[in-house]
Amino acid sequence: MIPSASPRQRSTERGEITWVTLVLLASLLGGGYLAVVWVPIYLIRYQAGLVATEFANKAIHNPDDDALVKEMCRKLAGLAEVRSPEPDGSISLQPAVNLRLEDVKWERDATSVPRMLHLAFAYTTSVHYPLIDRFSEKTFTIERTQDIQPVKW
Repeated sequence: MIPSASPRQRSTERGEITWVTLVLLASLLGGGYLAVVWVPIYLIRYQAGLVATEFANKAIHNPDDDALVKEMCRKLAGLAEVRSPEPDGSISLQPAVNLRLEDVKWERDATSVPRMLHLAFAYTTSVHYPLIDRFSEKTFTIERTQDIQPVKW
């Protein structure tokens, strides 16, 4: 007769949940939750960088800086909306990138060779954690220095 193994010596049964399984499952759920919360915020930041580059490129042929900055602020405000807490405790939808004209640093250097444009702004967006119903804020800075010399073929 073969002696039976004690409970401590037995390997775990197939399909049994162990502490390692629970840790992996908790890590997967936590990572998924953070991805659902933060990935959209970083996608909006990526899109804001694309808009900044687009308007820096438009500055090559358009010398009206004020019109370019106004249009860029309008386009950035239309990218997305985020939930934001109000002082009275209510929650409202606000533009994710809400800039005023004074918030944008737009410096065209027409005397340098090649001509250059420096564009910079910072914006703060609200981050909502859905299951725990909490809010935090994240500030992003976008800065571009670009050659705006027209191409001569």
